[in-house]
Amino acid sequence: MCSAAIRPFRSVSVIPESHSNQSPPEVRERLPRRRKSARRSEILAAAREVFAAHPYDEAAISDIAARADCVEGTIYTYFRNKRELFDAVLATFYDSLIEDIAPRFAAIHGTRDRLRFLVTRHLLISVEDPGLGAIIVRESRTRSGYFGSKLHALNRRYSRFLLQTLTDGVARGELRADLDTALARDLLFGGMEHWTFNERGRHRSFDPALAADAIVGMLLDGWSAVAPGSPLERLSQRIDRLETSLKQTGRRK
Repeated sequence: MCSAAIRPFRSVSVIPESHSNQSPPEVRERLPRRRKSARRSEILAAAREVFAAHPYDEAAISDIAARADCVEGTIYTYFRNKRELFDAVLATFYDSLIEDIAPRFAAIHGTRDRLRFLVTRHLLISVEDPGLGAIIVRESRTRSGYFGSKLHALNRRYSRFLLQTLTDGVARGELRADLDTALARDLLFGGMEHWTFNERGRHRSFDPALAADAIVGMLLDGWSAVAPGSPLERLSQRIDRLETSLKQTGRRK
């Protein structure tokens, strides 16, 4: 009687179809979208770093691809060219900034408090995101086609909070009726840009909230050393301003 070699028994498990390694169709459809969204975010983050370090004309797609750990061709599957990628970096920043400001701005009433909030938030950009601030200043000051550009449209959208504050302040009689709100807006933004450039250039740190108090106080209280008039005189001045504002509103209608 010959003995046959005994092979070890190999168990075979049968996996039900519902537990196989194939994901349900709806899951398989979501995965590519998630990867695509993540890859786009990675490219934007890399582009933001490169554009902050170099002027637009000197920023290379190859450097962005290296930072994003992808080939250059991958970038062009998401963005048609460097300008579109640059504009997307700016739009992402402004969308986030405006989304942060809008609900808090809506809850604040009074010209001084609104101005203090907006100035503080604007100065925070220089503290929390100096690279992006540098991109905006460089592009708006050196590019000949700034007006009508994507950045110009984003800046106008962002500055509406300040313009609304000034317009509402005039309507409530808190600001002078003949105030040129567009000029006031430009003076405030321009002044903050110059001041923060000076502070950062001298490597001096600052508290945005304290700086905002000083700036707003200077704007609303003025530079004059002349003591304010009596309460009755101040009330009379406010009534005069309100009457002027009402007359101007009537003429516009």
